[in-house]
Amino acid sequence: MAHPVTKLEILAALESNASSLADLFAAVPDARMFAGDSDHWSPAHHLVHLTRSSLAIRRGLGSEALPPHSTARSRAYAEVRDAAAASLSAAPKDRLLEMGRVVVVEPGARRDDLVSAFLAASAELRAAAAAWDEQALDRHAMKHPLLGELTVREMLFFCVFHERHHAKGVRARLDGVPDAPRA
Repeated sequence: MAHPVTKLEILAALESNASSLADLFAAVPDARMFAGDSDHWSPAHHLVHLTRSSLAIRRGLGSEALPPHSTARSRAYAEVRDAAAASLSAAPKDRLLEMGRVVVVEPGARRDDLVSAFLAASAELRAAAAAWDEQALDRHAMKHPLLGELTVREMLFFCVFHERHHAKGVRARLDGVPDAPRA
């Protein structure tokens, strides 16, 4: 898949991710969907995390008070992807574990409800992003806990990468590959 550049390409990538993730999680057997804890995430933990991330970024996009970005220039998708991967690798494991422990799968949670919540959050994120003017995506800043200041476009690039990163991690876990650090 080509790297997104424009707002429309970002929205298309996010929509494609949402569909792929819904299919992935819908196919996970219940016994595996919920097998994990805050230190060793189950697929359900990943899905709850992605839902919360989408909602947080959607709230940010809806803010009337996003500050101007210091350069008003966005990096390319590949640069944001590489910076995110490097930040994740460089982050102390204890910090990642602590960040991960705030993700809780509620007792009695059901797969269909978690998938529906993710799809709704993803749709809200895309709707909020669609309301932005193409040039304004580069002029305003959002803060990421590991990457620091990003343009709004870079944050949306991060969302595309982030969802793909978690899908890859879930697939690896389902295939029996040991847990990798979470993002």
